[in-house]
Amino acid sequence: MDAYEQARALLNAVIAAYSGRISTAPSPEAARALREERAPLLAERDALTADDRIRIAEIIREMPARLARVREGDAGE
Repeated sequence: MDAYEQARALLNAVIAAYSGRISTAPSPEAARALREERAPLLAERDALTADDRIRIAEIIREMPARLARVREGDAGE
């Protein structure tokens, strides 16, 4: 998998983790907070190109930790 595909896969995984948390949020306010955190990731995924080498490297470096935090419930709420 090249770096661009890896970055997109990581973004998709984090977006999916947020979506899962939104569906089980304990309150409408918590769901709204999670949606607000997810929104920039959706926009970034749609705008990311293979030429964005610096941002791709940042995503590969940063998103695994964010994915873990979202999965562990340390986001939103």
